[in-house]
Amino acid sequence: MKITRWMAGGMTVAASAALTLVSAGPAQAFPQGACGNSYRKVATYPIATGAKDGNSYGTVTLYQSPTAHRKCVIARLADRYVGKSSYLYVALYVDKNRNRKYDGPDIGIADGSPKYKWFAGPVYAPAEGLCVQFTGAIRIGSQPVVHGGTPEDTWKYCG
Repeated sequence: MKITRWMAGGMTVAASAALTLVSAGPAQAFPQGACGNSYRKVATYPIATGAKDGNSYGTVTLYQSPTAHRKCVIARLADRYVGKSSYLYVALYVDKNRNRKYDGPDIGIADGSPKYKWFAGPVYAPAEGLCVQFTGAIRIGSQPVVHGGTPEDTWKYCG
């Protein structure tokens, strides 16, 4: 399952990502609207893969800023699950070497914590002109993890 690889890879790079990124502050304090004034929504995917009840547990959204030259991703819970999540995770991967494969030189940035109650992120990456993959994952209580994002092994949004 792709999310397992992404979770493992994301946790491995989380420490290095912290050294290369400047966040807007604690995720819960960040406004739900977007990643910042210059960011525009590029794509939104439901977080529904693996949901036994067929419902979407939330969304994962990619934003891009032409002035900051970065992309940003946020995972949000659906309103009915706010305060009920036991795990909320978001990851952004950039095809830095432009070969459309996930390998060593690519940038993988993740942000996940069981403390998030309604969204995870924002996660920023320098990605002007580069393709990305992004994913979000949610666990409600003891239910299985549900995930969503760009289709598996698909590099998209290359602007």
